[in-house]
Amino acid sequence: MKFSLFALLAVAVTCADVGTQTKDAFVLAHKQPLSTYAVENMDFVLEYGIYNVGDKPAQKVTLDDRHSFPTNSFEIVKGLLHVHFEKIPAGGNVTHSVVIRPRAYGFFNYTAAQVTYYTDNENLHVTLTNTPGEGYIYRQKEYDRRFAPKYTYFLVFFALIAPTTIGSYLLFEQSKARFPNKPVKKTT
Repeated sequence: MKFSLFALLAVAVTCADVGTQTKDAFVLAHKQPLSTYAVENMDFVLEYGIYNVGDKPAQKVTLDDRHSFPTNSFEIVKGLLHVHFEKIPAGGNVTHSVVIRPRAYGFFNYTAAQVTYYTDNENLHVTLTNTPGEGYIYRQKEYDRRFAPKYTYFLVFFALIAPTTIGSYLLFEQSKARFPNKPVKKTT
């Protein structure tokens, strides 16, 4: 993930050097999961970043990632997978987040999103985001077993050790009451 951001910055710096010659809009985009784990029937957050590193605004910018998350395998909870931005100014950026919910578990291939935009001279340009690659969607039970808090185990453990601990404490208090602590006189 960090490598893809460094690669994106390296391309941006390279394109900024080349961009002084082209004097046109040039868009870079990235796709990044913000959730640590993908789990069936739990929210999974994705963030898209679109950067215009050119000298002119990019117009009619469209982000389309509908092919990556088909509706038979994923439910869209919040946000859109097909977004349109009227204009991204030169040197500007836009971020967009989507919350989806996987419906099934197993391996899934996260593909690149497609970004289309027009330059001032009405040329259509198409670019792709990075591809996160193959990921695993955990089963709900498997995720709970591996990562969920184990409060019930701790409660059972404390319930099992409580009688012996409380019993020992009560015996200590009883012997303390039976044999009070008397100061001992020192003889010289």
